[in-house]
Amino acid sequence: MDKKWDAFISQASEDKDTIVRELATALGKLHLKVWYDEFSLTVGDSLSKSIDEGLLKSNFGVIIISKDFLRKKWTDYEYRSLLSKEENGKKIVLPIWHNITREEVKEFSLYLSDKVALDTSKHSVGQLSLRLLQVINPAIFDNLRRYLKFKEILKNGETVNVKRSDLKFQDKPLSKLTKQQIIRVKAIQHGIGQNFDVSLENSIYNFELDLQPDREIQTYEIMNACYLEFIHKYKVESPIVKKDIAVLLLGFSIGQLLKVKKLTEEQQLELFEFWKENYYDY
Repeated sequence: MDKKWDAFISQASEDKDTIVRELATALGKLHLKVWYDEFSLTVGDSLSKSIDEGLLKSNFGVIIISKDFLRKKWTDYEYRSLLSKEENGKKIVLPIWHNITREEVKEFSLYLSDKVALDTSKHSVGQLSLRLLQVINPAIFDNLRRYLKFKEILKNGETVNVKRSDLKFQDKPLSKLTKQQIIRVKAIQHGIGQNFDVSLENSIYNFELDLQPDREIQTYEIMNACYLEFIHKYKVESPIVKKDIAVLLLGFSIGQLLKVKKLTEEQQLELFEFWKENYYDY
């Protein structure tokens, strides 16, 4: 999905303290990109323009339906806008009932009252966020479920030694890069990627072996920024030195100090400072 946000949260301001802010924060912790006015608007932004962009560039719309929501004209506009995106059976609107009955929802919209909805009286914020995650990004949900299952198995497991030849490596793509991601990979390929003797096609394939390629692409973008900044500062021309820089940065990305021959200790420390300066969490 090529949208800017995974989900747009439509809500009445009166519900921020009781449910919306906590839910938006929980969804963010699950690595979903959420359009929520307190997170997405900054001083000087055009309110209507920003909301329209959020509506247009979000894959899903989470609607917090409450008595206050039903009284607002602005929330009605957001609801109608999201509803217009539901065509050919595509599910866009994800309703959550908050301190409201089916009859009250029915008076507002027969369509919404007939839609399967989550209910804040029956689910905690944690449960709501996981149920939404399952629909909005099944890959992350499945990954989380596998992680929790792995922790359970690990807790009851035993340690054994195996031969390296017995290890099985991922050999089939788990994802498909978007056009935007491919363009980002191209930028990496023409920078630090020149030192790894891997074609663009193979680079794309390697990223697609990852269930969450965006995170891996981000790491290589940080490496690439450090690499370009360093070789530009010292006007590095030697392919051997460029290779050492790339190897050192690769080591930083996995928390190891790999051995290189052509960089002094001072240069390695400076490159590490570049890494710390450019690094940011996914």
